[in-house]
Amino acid sequence: MDVGARIGFRELSRTEIAPAAELLGRGMGDNPIVVQAFGPDPEKRQQRLTRYYAQVVRFIQSKGGFLGAFERGTLVGVIGTMRPGCCQPGPFDALRFVPTLLANNPPAAALRVKRWLDEWARHDPREDHWHVGLLTVEPHVQGLGVGTKLMIEHCARMDEAGTVSYLETDKAINVRFYQKFGYRIAGQAQVLGVTNWFMKRIAGVGPVTKSLSQASHDEDGPALTAGS
Repeated sequence: MDVGARIGFRELSRTEIAPAAELLGRGMGDNPIVVQAFGPDPEKRQQRLTRYYAQVVRFIQSKGGFLGAFERGTLVGVIGTMRPGCCQPGPFDALRFVPTLLANNPPAAALRVKRWLDEWARHDPREDHWHVGLLTVEPHVQGLGVGTKLMIEHCARMDEAGTVSYLETDKAINVRFYQKFGYRIAGQAQVLGVTNWFMKRIAGVGPVTKSLSQASHDEDGPALTAGS
């Protein structure tokens, strides 16, 4: 199906933080690492995750930006990326994250999130790179090429800039999805008892060099996950 006829793509504005956080809460709530960090209750987990992602979206907006996919004006997919040297929170960022995390989660859950993020930070490449912090698509448009087009646009920008791109994922099926775009496994670790893969893409490596206006219509990988 040609999604171009009914789905448009543009950068998110600062006023769209709330819908982006809600979309991420829905789209990533069942990911294994999220379940381990935020708890087994689906309703509580989504509430906690939405509040958490509101902070994460603000952070990514300040360090890079978001490309959104819109179906008749409704946000149905996002990819958030951070520019080189900006993907790890500094002391000031932590001062904003920690109170929100503690206010909306039991101490044990907040500690699990910290362990998760600390482990991801440990694997972050030392070389300059753009970091794919978040990627998700609403379930009702998965399989229609939305996630693929978001990734095509990201990879085209990375090729144009001649830079490395990096991401993390906790699902094997997502590993195969990202490999289609030239990402390769750079590392693997158990985080909160869940296997996580760390993936890197070198500019110009892989089949993707076209922008959205030229994109082919491949299928999405289901339940896309990346985060930082």
